[in-house]
Amino acid sequence: MPTSSPVFITSFTMAGEQPKKPLTAFFLYLEENRPAIVKQLGEEAKVRGKVSKTAAEQWRELAADAKAPYEKKAAEAKAAYERELELFKQLGGSIVRKRKADKAGKDGKPKKDKDAPKKPAGGAYGQYLAQHREEIVKSLPAGSNATTDVAKAAGARWKALSEEEKKPYEEKYAAKMKDFQTAMEAYKAANAPSPDEEVQKTPAKRARKGEKTPSPASKTAAPKAAPKAASGKRGPGAKKTKGPEVVEIDASVLAEAEKLGYQAELRNLASRQEVKDLGKPDKDLLEAIKASNGLVNPARRALLGA
Repeated sequence: MPTSSPVFITSFTMAGEQPKKPLTAFFLYLEENRPAIVKQLGEEAKVRGKVSKTAAEQWRELAADAKAPYEKKAAEAKAAYERELELFKQLGGSIVRKRKADKAGKDGKPKKDKDAPKKPAGGAYGQYLAQHREEIVKSLPAGSNATTDVAKAAGARWKALSEEEKKPYEEKYAAKMKDFQTAMEAYKAANAPSPDEEVQKTPAKRARKGEKTPSPASKTAAPKAAPKAASGKRGPGAKKTKGPEVVEIDASVLAEAEKLGYQAELRNLASRQEVKDLGKPDKDLLEAIKASNGLVNPARRALLGA
């Protein structure tokens, strides 16, 4: 009997385990400099989140050439991860995304933390509006609405600007987004549960609900009978509901969208069935998002010609 080829064995193994996301440039810096920061802080290093916050402050102060090695290493790791992920999917692997149910409130929505970094809003247009609002208000007739009339006038002025004139505002927003992402990485690192907390999480939840932690013997007990099909409950023969489809977007377009703060909006627009049916390139979808100042429905209507 012929033996299995090494290629087949390797492919099977890769398809069996989803590739792990690589560290960002900031976390590579944190990983490399953690011992020095701990030594620098002394007793303060024991305060939860202090090391990460200190690293974030140092990272923000680093010159571009000092950040470059970490950014290069992170970019190479990300490219390798994307290649491995694509191969994993081609070999039949199923993408598993972590659930955030433990951070959700009673209504299922994530709880807001007042101490979390605030994401800058409005995109490049928002930066333009903030800078010129007072001037626009003075230019309007007396009795004009301070919200709608100002927004209309600002929108018209923004559309009249050339790409070159818009560039400073785009750069200003991109800089704010970069600061936000660094701050958010530090915030997540500072609030990540320790290994002991992770191990104790499940038993603690059971204790709050008054449930007993199952003993090893209980795991070998006879399985419960499957519900009958006539009862309307899910049984072995019931169809499984598919999870949300992951829309593939050109990496360069996605990177540009992330720089502008429109990554989520682009994914939202690209997932709409009527937009998919148009077969337009991802670049056109991003242009529609930019033209609508990040609003998905107006972008969709513009693409559909409505």
